[in-house]
Amino acid sequence: MTQATPPRPWWAAVFDLGPHAGAHWTALRASLAIFVPLAACWASGRGDLLLYAAIGAFAALYGRHEPARVRLVMQAQAGAVLVVGVVIGALVATVPFRLWLLVPIGAVWAAVAVLLAESGRWHPAGALNPVFALTASATVPIRLSTVPAAALTVVCAAGFALLLALPGRGARDSSEPVPQRLAWRDLRPSAPVGRHAVRYLLGIGAAGLAVATSGIGHPYWTFVTASVPMSGPALHARLTRAAQRVVGTAAGLGVAALVLAAHPAGYAAILVIAAFQACTELTTGRNYSLGLVFFTPMALLLGDLMLPASIGALLAQRAVETVIGLTIALAATVVTHERRTPPSRTPPRDRLPVVGSRRVG
Repeated sequence: MTQATPPRPWWAAVFDLGPHAGAHWTALRASLAIFVPLAACWASGRGDLLLYAAIGAFAALYGRHEPARVRLVMQAQAGAVLVVGVVIGALVATVPFRLWLLVPIGAVWAAVAVLLAESGRWHPAGALNPVFALTASATVPIRLSTVPAAALTVVCAAGFALLLALPGRGARDSSEPVPQRLAWRDLRPSAPVGRHAVRYLLGIGAAGLAVATSGIGHPYWTFVTASVPMSGPALHARLTRAAQRVVGTAAGLGVAALVLAAHPAGYAAILVIAAFQACTELTTGRNYSLGLVFFTPMALLLGDLMLPASIGALLAQRAVETVIGLTIALAATVVTHERRTPPSRTPPRDRLPVVGSRRVG
């Protein structure tokens, strides 16, 4: 009798390398999608709009394994969600008590975004980019008169990303099971998708409370970090993703220290950001830790262009916020972890949809 292979521990997957899977096409699109809008903002003297341009460019990250037409639809859906997130976040940013207002709004938005992501079968899965769009926009104070400019910027950036969606071929494996569309019964808290939404609701809500009470320098980093492990389809994947976040962020902070010490500014900084975006997409699909080595300095450099700060403060805040966000995410994962039940003798009539079966970029 053949002996069963023991289950692989979650920490063994932290340094696994996945296939290249045509990542160069996504990297090229992502790099162009962020470079052109950022350069346009800088050329027009609107450095205050760089954040919204970068968020709109994130639409180019969706559907990397899909055929061109499917990729275009997916990016249009994700782009629309990013635009709505920026508009809501920008409106929140205009009020003096924005961090407290962000607690309920951010939590509900995260739950809604993950339902939209699962319904549209988005890749990358989860609500990381929509959460970033709303929380980053909400935590950078602006005047009400700037909201229309922010909305126009993210719409134009997302639209440009859609123009880049058609070139390149997808790499979908036809043997991969396709998740079913959501039904109303899937939204129940006891169902996998419903539990997934509850996990985001609790995790992002707790992150909001931590942000509002701690006076963190860049609050949206906590929200984004908290959303990362929760995107995993199971506890094993969530623990692996949390460990990868720690490893990748630590290495990325070292790279960021070197880059920020060189003080790139203007178009030089934008070129570096575009290069880091390309490297992020080349490596994230293979190993999430590798992607963070490039994403971390890119995010810090973009933040430094908008709100300059000392290098030491930026690095320290990023490290602290990573720890806080991961702690909250893991707590939410434990609270909402599905309990195993004995298998029924009668097979279920309807197959439940797959939750978060794709990589988070």
